Amino acid sequence: MVTNANFSRADGFMSRLLLIDQRGRISAPSDEAAGTRRAENALTISLLFSGLRCILQYALLPFLLPIIGVAADATVPILLLINLIAMASIFLSLRRFWTIGYKHRWSYLVVALAALTLLITFTVYDIAKLQMA
Repeated sequence: MVTNANFSRADGFMSRLLLIDQRGRISAPSDEAAGTRRAENALTISLLFSGLRCILQYALLPFLLPIIGVAADATVPILLLINLIAMASIFLSLRRFWTIGYKHRWSYLVVALAALTLLITFTVYDIAKLQMA
């Protein structure tokens, strides 16, 4: 449950950064459990997407595509799409955590920022590879 006691100025800043309307916060205890489950599901989905991206980028596509006669550069658009979906998923899970006042939201923020940094780096690298081709 979100109360003034556990909603700091930093939480307010993050809420604005994540484009969360303060009036849309969940405050009823019955809504909190459902909101927490949805937030944890969003986290699971974002982690699954990140794992899928890694498996595709480093394990399957570099070896599978040359075997079937497709150039490795053909993977770049696929990876860009997966990166964008993973970034959106992380952003949405962060929004959900702040909306419900999830108790581990700040810990997750650290993990999310690390993942977003890597995803942005990979995306910039992939875009550079597209421009070279």
